[in-house]
Amino acid sequence: MDPQRIVYGDFPADVLANILMRLPPNTRRRLRLVCRHWRHVVGTRTATSLRSRAKTLIAATGSACIIDNLWAPWKPTELWPDFMAHRYKGMSVVGTCNGLVCLCDDRELGGAITVANPATGEALNLPPLPTPRFDDQSTCYDRSWHAAYSFAYLPTSGLYKVVHVPCHLDRSVYDRVHVITLGEKSWRGVPAGSGARCSLGDNVVSIDGVTYWTTPEADKVMSFDLEHGRFTSIRSLPSVVLSSSKNGGSWHLGDAHGRLAIVFTQLSPAVERTEVWVMQGRTVGQIRWSCWYIIQTRTPPHRPRAPSSRTKMRRLTWPLLVQDEQILTWEWSLYERDHVLYRHKPIEDHTRKAKHGVVDINERNRGTVVADINMLPHRNDRRTFAYVETKEPLSAYGPLASPFPLYMQSSSSSLPRSNLPTKRGHC
Repeated sequence: MDPQRIVYGDFPADVLANILMRLPPNTRRRLRLVCRHWRHVVGTRTATSLRSRAKTLIAATGSACIIDNLWAPWKPTELWPDFMAHRYKGMSVVGTCNGLVCLCDDRELGGAITVANPATGEALNLPPLPTPRFDDQSTCYDRSWHAAYSFAYLPTSGLYKVVHVPCHLDRSVYDRVHVITLGEKSWRGVPAGSGARCSLGDNVVSIDGVTYWTTPEADKVMSFDLEHGRFTSIRSLPSVVLSSSKNGGSWHLGDAHGRLAIVFTQLSPAVERTEVWVMQGRTVGQIRWSCWYIIQTRTPPHRPRAPSSRTKMRRLTWPLLVQDEQILTWEWSLYERDHVLYRHKPIEDHTRKAKHGVVDINERNRGTVVADINMLPHRNDRRTFAYVETKEPLSAYGPLASPFPLYMQSSSSSLPRSNLPTKRGHC
C-alpha cells in the first residue's frame, strides 16, 4: 500500500487499538471524534471510563490521602509523603479531574492555584487571580479562598478550566466569574450581574462542563456553562428546598454519580433526615428533580440532641456523596481528632419514594467502617473526590512549578513500608 494514500480509517482495528491503549484515557476519548472507525475502536476495545476505576481522595487543609478500595478498610495512603507535606501546608484541594488535582493556597490573597499530577510528579502554578475590589464594610473575614474555586473538565473539547465564582471574602469583592484554561496566561472575567454572589461553604461544584453555586436567595441556584460562557438562574428546585425556610431544613449542592445533587437535611428530636435530589436535564424548562436517596440517622432517646463533647455527629461526605454505589458518611465528636468514614449500601424501599434506595443509620446499623482519619478538631473543610491515576503530562500546559515533584505513594513504591500508613491516615 502506498504510504501517501494511508488514511485514518485504513488502520486495522487491532493495530489502532494497540496504539490507542498507549495514550491516556482522556486523550482516547477525544480521539473518538476522528471518524466512525476510531469511535468504534475506542468505544469497544479501550477503557475510557475513568469513573469505573476511581479511588476515593480525602482532603483537608495541608494534607490528602487515598483510599484504594472501599472494601479494604484501614489502609489510606498519603497523596504525598511527609517530607513534601510542608510545601502544601495551608493548601486545600479544590477538585480533581482525570487524575489532575487542583490546589489552592489560602495563605495568599485570592488564593494561589496549583494544578498537579501526583502520578507523574508534575506541578503547574497558575497566574494569580485579578486584584479584587475592597469593601471595608464587609463582615466576612474568612480566609478560606478555596471555597470560591472549582476545577472543571469539558468532555467535548478536552479542556481543563479553573473557575472562581462571584463572592465577598475577607473584605474582597468579586462581582464576576473568573475562568482560566490550562495553558492560558491570564484569567478571563465575565460580569455576573446582580444576584449572582455565591453563598460560600459546601456550595460550589462543577459537573460536565458547568459550574453551579448557591446564592443568598433561598430559592435559586446559579449555573455557568463553561463551553458557551452563559449564565442561567435555576429556580425550579425541589419543593422541599423551596419550603426549607419554613420547615427548619437546610441544603447544599453536591455530586451524585456525576450529576448535580441537592442535599436537603431536616432535624427532629429523634431523627435526622437527609434527602438527595438529583437534577436531570440542563435546559431551563426541561430541568426536573428526582429523589434518589433518603438517609435517616436515628438518635437514641437517652442521648441529648444538643451537641456535647461525646456526641457523635454524622454527615454525608462532600462534594462526592456516592462511590461504588455506596453512600459515604463521616462520624466525629467535637474536640476530637478522629473522623471515621463509613460506607452504606442503600436498600430499595419504594414506599419512601427514593429512586436509588434508603439508608437507615442507628445504633445497630452504623454502616461499615472504611477508614479512621486523624484531623484537627474544629475544622470542617474535609472533602471527598473521585481520583484516578493517569500519566497525562502537565508540561504541555506551561513550565512546571518547581524541580520538587509530588510523589504518589503506592504499593509499588520503593519507599520503606514503615513510611506508609497501615491503620490510620493523617489528613
